[in-house]
Amino acid sequence: MSLSRNILLCFLVIFIASCAQLESITGSGGSSVTSADVSMDQAPTQEDVLNQFSDVAFPPETYLDLTKSVVVGSDENWFGQIYFNSGLDANSVFNYFKEHMPDTGWFLIMEQQGNQIFLVYEKDLRTAIISISRKRSGAETILAVAPRAQ
Repeated sequence: MSLSRNILLCFLVIFIASCAQLESITGSGGSSVTSADVSMDQAPTQEDVLNQFSDVAFPPETYLDLTKSVVVGSDENWFGQIYFNSGLDANSVFNYFKEHMPDTGWFLIMEQQGNQIFLVYEKDLRTAIISISRKRSGAETILAVAPRAQ
């Protein structure tokens, strides 16, 4: 299967997943983090939530948007979309991911820079697409992880 076909398939999976309401499909060992899970009494800190995704290197000054993010699973078996903003500029976020994602076992298969920045990684049976949007101050980023087609 060609690289462009793999990338197209990944975008299709992410598009379909973003249109559907995902529910937890894992057993008692998995967890799902959505905005509905966050209550006022026991709201987790940003650090608590980020620590659930130990196989991704998040840049410093990362602020999750839990109202948009949908994640199913936990540890190194999760998939979904994580929306976050960074106080760093888009180029710094790009450089951070490019430098630190290999440290957590992700292999870079494609990158594209322009008005929008894309990084595509593979790890085991999963694919991660990182989309970084330039903002006046900081960067808005979407990290989408989905099972890889075999």
